[in-house]
Amino acid sequence: MAHNLYNLKKISEIAQGDQGFIREMLVTFVENVTVDIERIQSLKPVENWTAIAETAHKLASNFAYLGANKLHVLAADIEKSVLNDGNLTGIADKTVRMCDEGIMLVSQLKSDFNISGTI
Repeated sequence: MAHNLYNLKKISEIAQGDQGFIREMLVTFVENVTVDIERIQSLKPVENWTAIAETAHKLASNFAYLGANKLHVLAADIEKSVLNDGNLTGIADKTVRMCDEGIMLVSQLKSDFNISGTI
């Protein structure tokens, strides 16, 4: 079995065993993350780093709830580097990596939980 890019511990605690609620949360996550990744991909060519950082902030929260710690750290780093530090060094590469890994996470969730949609 492939290594999970997520850990549902936090969502399971919130859901208190309600599998329908967990599935609903995952469907919402897949939809929101897909939209946010597409937004970042459209902003990257025009180098709108502030809007990318703001979107990364939203993604960081979603990744944290899903136990996707590596992605959470990466998204938070993009946000901090741009908005707090004004440091754009490596931001383009980090943005590509976050989108690529986010797409892999979405794909794994869709496969594991039989969720349909784009990406």
